[in-house]
Amino acid sequence: MYQWQKEVKVIERLKEELADVLVYSFMIADKYDLDIKEIIITKIAKNEKKYPVKKSYGNGDKYNEQ
Repeated sequence: MYQWQKEVKVIERLKEELADVLVYSFMIADKYDLDIKEIIITKIAKNEKKYPVKKSYGNGDKYNEQ
């Protein structure tokens, strides 16, 4: 929801939502003994290949519609 808004009206609500998402994410990672840093680095690398900056920067089209 928040990612599509140009501006957040109540920053405290955003902080609470973000805390919920992060706590849940850390709990899942802990349960399955996953390395969060490794997961993030792997995902960033995958996104860099799927959405190259030169092709994607400033472009809201889906990657397969460019």
